[in-house]
Amino acid sequence: MANLNTEEIKKLKKGELGGLIVAVFDGIACVALIVFFSIAIARSDEYLRLYTCSICIPLMSTCSIIIAICNNKYNKPLDRIIKNYVQEVLIENAALMHPERDNIAYYISNEGNEFFVKTNNFKEVIIFDFSAFGKLSLARKATITAAIINRLGATFCRLMERGGKYKTVSYCAIKDGNQSKTINIIENGTPDKKIYKNYLKQQ
Repeated sequence: MANLNTEEIKKLKKGELGGLIVAVFDGIACVALIVFFSIAIARSDEYLRLYTCSICIPLMSTCSIIIAICNNKYNKPLDRIIKNYVQEVLIENAALMHPERDNIAYYISNEGNEFFVKTNNFKEVIIFDFSAFGKLSLARKATITAAIINRLGATFCRLMERGGKYKTVSYCAIKDGNQSKTINIIENGTPDKKIYKNYLKQQ
C-alpha cells in the first residue's frame, strides 16, 4: 500500500525551511542594495556606494549558493516523494481510473491534506493523503496538483503507445465547488503535444 515516510518528510521540511529563511535574507539584501545604492548615487556618495556593494553583493551571492544547495538537498527530494506517492496511489487504484473507457474526464479536488480524483460520474474516488506533510502551503498544493496531472498524462500516453484507443481524455480542477477550464490530455484520439512532450522527457 502506498504510504509516506513521516519522519523523512519532517527532516526534509526542516531543511527546506532553512532555505526559505535564507531566501528572505537574500530578498532583504537585494532591497538594501537597491535602496542604498540609489541614495549613494543621488548624494554622489562614493563611500556609501562602495560600502553597500561590498556588503550586499557578497551576502546575496552567499545566500544564492545556500538556496541552491537547499533546493537540491531538500526541495527536490520532497518533490520526488510527492511524484512517487502519486504514481503509487494511481497504480494501486488503476481500476478506478477506468482506462477501459474511451471517453474519460477526471475531476481533481482538494480538502485539507487530502486530494481526490473522480472519474466521470462514478461514485468511487481515488484518495491521496498528504497528512505526513502537515499543513500544505499553496505552493505545495500546486506541486501536488501538477504531479497528479503529469501522471495522468504520462499514463495515457503510455497506454496509447501500447495500443490503447481513446477518443477524449481530459481533466479539470475543482476548487470551492467551482470547476476550472477542462484540459484535454487526448483529443480526437491524439495526445496533446505538450503533454506528450513531457511524457517523452520522463522516459
